[in-house]
Amino acid sequence: MSSKRVVLTGYEPWGHASENPTLDLLDRAAERNYPDIELITLRVPVEAGKITALVEDALEEYRPDVWISLGLYPGLSVIGIERTAANVKDFPVADNVGARPHDETVFPDGPFAYQATIPIKAIAEALRERGIPAKVSNSASTYLCNQIMYSALHLSRVKNLGTRAGFLHVPCSPKYVANAPYPEHEFPSMSLDLMSDAVDAAIRTSTERDTDIKAPPRGY
Repeated sequence: MSSKRVVLTGYEPWGHASENPTLDLLDRAAERNYPDIELITLRVPVEAGKITALVEDALEEYRPDVWISLGLYPGLSVIGIERTAANVKDFPVADNVGARPHDETVFPDGPFAYQATIPIKAIAEALRERGIPAKVSNSASTYLCNQIMYSALHLSRVKNLGTRAGFLHVPCSPKYVANAPYPEHEFPSMSLDLMSDAVDAAIRTSTERDTDIKAPPRGY
C-alpha cells in the first residue's frame, strides 16, 4: 500500500464547555504508529471567521488524501459519523468571539449540501467491531462542525484535489461530566481510550477503502 496523507482536525476549547476532548484525541493520534500514513494534526479555533480560510490553506499546503475533522457534541452517547454537510451557518449560540450568524451560506456559490466522501458505513462497522458504540448521523447540524465539514468537501471539489473528507462527532469525556454543573452532570460520556480507538478506526478505514459498504442503517 502506498503512503497516504491524512489531515486530522480538532477544536480548541469551546466557550460553552470547560473542555474539548478532540485536542486530546489529536495528541493520541499523533502518538500512534502509522507506518503507511503521514498524519497532520491541526487545532481549529472556535471562530466562524477563521475556519474556512484555515481549511483552504491546509488543503493547499498538504493536499491530503483524507480529511477527518472531530468535534464535541454534548449529550451524544455514541460516536457520530456524519453523512451530510449543509451550505448554511445558523448558530444557536455564539462562537468564542461572539459571532452568531443566522441563515448565512458557507459559500454563496456552493450547492445546498454535500455528502461525506469517507466511507461512513464502513467506519461505523469498524467501530462496532472494536466494541465502540457508533452511528451514522445524517446531519452535522448548522454550527461550526458543519462549517468545517462543508468547507473541506467544497474546497476539495472545486480545487480538484481528490481529497476524501468527513466529520466525526464525539461525546463528552467522563471527567467533564463528573465535574459538570446541572444538567450536564447527567450527560452521557465516553472514555478517551474508546474515542481514540474510534479515531484510529476512522483513519485506517478511510485510507484502506476507496468505496463504502452497502448496508442498511441501524437507526435514524
